[in-house]
Amino acid sequence: SNRPKFQGAVRSQDIWAMNASDNVEMPDATGLPPPEKWIVGVALVITGLFAGTSGMQLIRSSELRRLRDQVYQSKLLFGLGMFLNVVVGPLFDVSGYAFAPASVISPFTGLNIVLNTMIAPFTLGEILTPQRCTSSLIVFATATISVFFKGEHQEVWTLQYAEDVLGRIRVLIYVLCFAAWFFFNTCFLAWYPSGSVIRGFSLGATAGTLAGNMWCTRIAAVFASQCFAGDCEAWRSWLTWVVLLAAAFFALANLPYMARGMQKYEALFMVTIFQGSNIVSNSLSATVVLRELDGEPWWKIIGYSCCIIGMILGLVLLARGEGQSQERTPEKNALIEVETEQEEEVESTSDEDGPTLRGLLKAISKDPADVCSPTACCKVNYGVNGDDE
Repeated sequence: SNRPKFQGAVRSQDIWAMNASDNVEMPDATGLPPPEKWIVGVALVITGLFAGTSGMQLIRSSELRRLRDQVYQSKLLFGLGMFLNVVVGPLFDVSGYAFAPASVISPFTGLNIVLNTMIAPFTLGEILTPQRCTSSLIVFATATISVFFKGEHQEVWTLQYAEDVLGRIRVLIYVLCFAAWFFFNTCFLAWYPSGSVIRGFSLGATAGTLAGNMWCTRIAAVFASQCFAGDCEAWRSWLTWVVLLAAAFFALANLPYMARGMQKYEALFMVTIFQGSNIVSNSLSATVVLRELDGEPWWKIIGYSCCIIGMILGLVLLARGEGQSQERTPEKNALIEVETEQEEEVESTSDEDGPTLRGLLKAISKDPADVCSPTACCKVNYGVNGDDE
């Protein structure tokens, strides 16, 4: 009667204790106990983060070279940067999540911010302002401190346990809240003028929160590791394939937002926003979806929550500092206006081919009520009165 309802809910240290007494080894592809596996997982993810940081800086460098009319070098750097972010980084991420839980890995992703803050002034010639330095330190410090509040156990994932976890109402609430956040960003904040801090924050936060949804990557990676060990039972279920598709979606959907943000905003701003949002999303999904803090003492839950709030405050401080910096540097605003005019010329040329969904979404973001009128629909879809939108 005291047995758990789901065998997958048994904690890993209990199984290790039973195995030690029975001299039976865990069916694991690595043969490592949890502490050593966590170290390997963190090392793999950190390697992927370094590759991702290098890729993002290459994307930023490609845009700077494009502005200098160095077209060939710009395309080469952009292609290399995207390769690091699309192939190399995700490969190490998936490998890392097969070894360690998300709540253990997510705090270490703050090293990406430190690395970018240290090298961006030298590689890209960007200015490390006091606001940028302070906000980067806040995000990194709170992310690092949160490791002391992580759960001390690791669940043994089985198909039955995954069905129990993903079938709970809290997962549905999390998905709905994330969908609302995503559409608020893409339909409203992202339509601020090009070069504005709000638009930059929206691009970075959208990309970061998409990339930070690693809960599905964690589940898929664990099941893949079990399959390599000879147990492929989980892959006979439709749920595992849905989780794999979700992991692929989050890994790819963030790339357009990240690339656009890195092209139009400085790395010291964009990387911090992107990575900070990534950590917040990763930590929340690990807590809400994967239940990695369930059963922990109240002080750990409060401490972990305070660290997440601290990361968010660091990102807000960075955005405010960038806004004040724009107001104090008119020459920077002039450059933004020039780039905006060039973008509008390109967009206007592309819109001449016919009506687009993009124009409709932009109109909705400006005035959702007015879009319903016939006149507004004509303007949106056919460019009445010379309005391309």
